[in-house]
This record gives sequence, C-alpha cells and structure tokens, in this order.
Amino acid sequence: MAGHDHSELTKGGAHPHHVLPQGMIFLIAGGLFAGMAATIGAAFMIPEPLHSNTFFMQSLALAIAIFKACLVVYFYMGVKFGTRLVKIFAYGGFIWFFTLFIMMADYVSRPLEPVPGWETVPSSALPRNTVEDPE
Repeated sequence: MAGHDHSELTKGGAHPHHVLPQGMIFLIAGGLFAGMAATIGAAFMIPEPLHSNTFFMQSLALAIAIFKACLVVYFYMGVKFGTRLVKIFAYGGFIWFFTLFIMMADYVSRPLEPVPGWETVPSSALPRNTVEDPE
C-alpha cells in the first residue's frame, strides 16, 4: 500500500490523519524541556526579594505549567488539527477548570463563620460521658 495515492481520503469532507514531522516533535519536546528548566531555574536562581514572595513564585510556576500544558494539548493531543468542535471543547475545558479553580480558591480563602444553631449548646447536646453524682 506504500505506492497508493491516498488523495481520495480528502474527498467528501473526510479528514486525513495528521502526523507531525519529526523535527516539529523534537522542537515541541525541546520547548517542554525548556519549560522544565525554566521551572527549576525559577526555584533556584530568582533573587531573594522575589523568591520569598509566594504569590509571585506560584504565579510564575503556574504560567510555565500552563504554557507546557498548552503545547501538549495543542500539538501532541491533536487539537491543532481538529475540527472547530474539538477546539471549542478543548478551550471550554480549560475555561471550566480555571473557573472551578477560582471558585475553590475563593471558598478556601474565606474564614469559617459560625451559623446560629450550629454551635454545640450543652443543654441541647446529647449526653456523652455522664457520671452519676454520688451526692
């Protein structure tokens, strides 16, 4: 089958199978290794005033991780070659995840507020360790 012409696969709206060139795969893998090196470098080489700022360090690490995830999803998982529906679901998945992340961060950052009726009131609580008074 190596000598056959596969041009009929594109007729009628069918999509041919996409294969990334080997150079592109190595380029993307190099970008992922560079992202890993940037993460490690950020942990060890950023000067102290910024290094002690946890918001900056976490934001930087998260930005590098998002860049690497986008490379993997866009090229290795084939979203680049997918239909519009595939791209909408891929982008929608990221938006959904970050919406959940923001909601969870908001939920965790709020202090626990006591609500009337949730406190343990000794008069209404069940007796656990009652000891008879010998008097």
